[in-house]
Amino acid sequence: MNITQLSFIFGSKTKAQEILYLLNDVKKVVRQGFYQSELPSVSRFCQQNGLTLVKSKFKVLLADETSYSNKGIRIKWDDPRPGMYFVYISKNEKDAWLASYFELVKNDTDLGLILGYPSCCVEFFCKRFSENNPNLELRPTTVFTNLSRRKQDIVLISHFPCSSDCKNSIEAGKKYLDVILMNDRERAEELMASLRTPK
Repeated sequence: MNITQLSFIFGSKTKAQEILYLLNDVKKVVRQGFYQSELPSVSRFCQQNGLTLVKSKFKVLLADETSYSNKGIRIKWDDPRPGMYFVYISKNEKDAWLASYFELVKNDTDLGLILGYPSCCVEFFCKRFSENNPNLELRPTTVFTNLSRRKQDIVLISHFPCSSDCKNSIEAGKKYLDVILMNDRERAEELMASLRTPK
């Protein structure tokens, strides 16, 4: 299944890429947001592919209208407002539940680490991210850490790098690109062409 086909299930090519990373063992847990109406097809895919899906015990109301908002307000799972659930998907049931737990208790450090983010970038996020500073995007210097087009569904990594030249983030980006190349050369070429010139 290529990234376009997966995106029909998961809602975006970026989310589809994350699932490919998981299926190819370069990530052990992915965290994604879905509305209730989107969950049946995601859940069915996970069951068919031997993946554990754990749904958050809360919903999030996005603080702005974009699907790539970094700001959200937690509400109870049974609140009637149409919030987004986070889901934690893994081949390992324990890891999916741990990620869910770390988010529930707001342990950003362990959540970032179990999601496979470099420890230097997790530390950067924990020190810098706040309600008043929700976007830690840096001026890109390499395709592998370029977040400037994530709103257009063009990105390789899913974390804020601690620097545009972070070696660990670049290494992760290269690993992810290799997985995409193996599964969907057209998408890999689209990413490389688009991320070379920051918009």
